[in-house]
Amino acid sequence: MEVVSQKLNIIYRVLTGQVTVAGGPVSSLAVLKGPELAYLNKRVKFSCEVLGSLPSATYQFMKVKDIPITTKKHLSAGQPPILYLKVTNTSAGAYYCKVTVLGKSSTSNILNLKVVIPVSGASLLSVPSPPTVFEGSSLTLYCEVQKGSHLSYTWYHNRLEVKASSHMHNLSGNLLKVDKLTKWHAGSYSCSAWNDIGVSPRFSSSNEIHVTVKVNISAPKLSFTLYSENASYYANLTCESAQGSVPVTFLLFLEGQEIDRQVANSLTVWFTLPMMVGMDMVSAQCRAETSHQQLTSNLLNLEMAPVGGPVYLHTEYLYNTNWQVVAMRLQCDINRGTFPSISWLHNNSFLHQKDCSKISNDKCHVLFLTDITPVNFGYYQCLVKDSFNINASWVQSNIVLVESIDPVLQSEGVTIPEQHSEVITMSALPLRAENIVDIMANEEMELRFELQ
Repeated sequence: MEVVSQKLNIIYRVLTGQVTVAGGPVSSLAVLKGPELAYLNKRVKFSCEVLGSLPSATYQFMKVKDIPITTKKHLSAGQPPILYLKVTNTSAGAYYCKVTVLGKSSTSNILNLKVVIPVSGASLLSVPSPPTVFEGSSLTLYCEVQKGSHLSYTWYHNRLEVKASSHMHNLSGNLLKVDKLTKWHAGSYSCSAWNDIGVSPRFSSSNEIHVTVKVNISAPKLSFTLYSENASYYANLTCESAQGSVPVTFLLFLEGQEIDRQVANSLTVWFTLPMMVGMDMVSAQCRAETSHQQLTSNLLNLEMAPVGGPVYLHTEYLYNTNWQVVAMRLQCDINRGTFPSISWLHNNSFLHQKDCSKISNDKCHVLFLTDITPVNFGYYQCLVKDSFNINASWVQSNIVLVESIDPVLQSEGVTIPEQHSEVITMSALPLRAENIVDIMANEEMELRFELQ
């Protein structure tokens, strides 16, 4: 009996003069323990722990503003009072416990409880939508949820976690932003929202969306060829972009006026226009358009001029630094004609067109001889006619003799320097009169034979 009286006396002194929860120091007699975060509709546990056992004490669990939750008294020794609370939408707030002994009361620490709404219904939204965008554009993805609080987010690109902001992605809460898209940003994206409460997190994963990054188109190039049909001529105009994503709208302009357009799932389209020999020159352009770009091609002059005027064959010897002949260049220069067909003669024999394409450029305007040996010596000439007219006559160039250069130089009194640091060119010598032969005899018959 005496021990109990002493304990009550100690408690009485501890409680005497203690302030309430709104005041200064709080008695160390009672300590409220419990969670600070709790899921909605879950049952949580609070305990009010005291110094020793107080069989005659009364315990009250309180919410700030002195709202009593429950009262417990006359507990068995060693059993702290326990409060089980079912969390509702109104459960959030500040809690404490109040201990009363012999008419004197003391309050515990304050514990702030926050109600956590379990996450559910995560989904992924994009701006723009659908997420089909061009290089250089911006993209924003939103990780939305139907319910949930105290959330954190995890992002995935091509099913790999995006762990932090970088030059590729800018992460901010439920947003993933890309300021300037490149092809590396294409692919699948998803997100996961979760309740960030330290223990027992809840997760909700979104759908996947596929981001398509379209390649910007390059400026188109306009070119044209001629073809005949039923004795009429037509220009086949090709408008082509080297790169870009389809579809693309191509427009054709003549003298600045739109005359045709095509929406294509390719980077090349063709337009057809009637043509006439000798028609006045007109300017044409094409334009390639997407929802993001408008690019205009080169300006092209449409003209159908027949081959005419003299044709000249010019030659150059190409030397190395030791003044040795390493190649010879023969160029067929045409005075007039927009679509010439060129053939070459060597010692009164036609070079096959396939041979010409292997050793020449610019549609056989230029012929290179890279093996200056006796097998390539002899007489050369180029023939030109309209490619669009199979009945057109051939226009002949002058004839040039290709022969060993050193003896020729010596016979002409040309002195060759001992050294030179650059490659030089020198015009071929004119054909000697005594070597001129009529190499054009039966030219039409041989031409037909070679082209078959």
